[in-house]
Amino acid sequence: MIPVMIDLLADFYQSGNFVQMETIARSLLVAIPDDIVALQFLGLSLYLMGRKESAYRAFRRGAVNAAAPAATTIEPAAAISYREATKPGTALADGWDKISRILRSLGLHKPARSALAAARAARRLGGG
Repeated sequence: MIPVMIDLLADFYQSGNFVQMETIARSLLVAIPDDIVALQFLGLSLYLMGRKESAYRAFRRGAVNAAAPAATTIEPAAAISYREATKPGTALADGWDKISRILRSLGLHKPARSALAAARAARRLGGG
């Protein structure tokens, strides 16, 4: 299920359908509470729709969750989500880059660096 949701997230991002992107991100959060990928792309979708205060809350929640120890019950699902969203050649590389720039502008520098690393990982071709 997670790879399909990440693919849908990428499809809606690429087509500029930010409403559906928000819906997919929120659906991921139902399945994987506090998932970093879902929170970051929820924030991005909200930001791109002009809902900057809501976007900041999602980004901030993602930053707090990234700093907290992972709960063992959701860790495997969250790891799958992150792996799918950053696999080489994923369509989300540009999204990660935008997230990095937005986070930096909001003063969330550590999560911005993580998002930039995700963008770089996603841009790699052939796994290396």
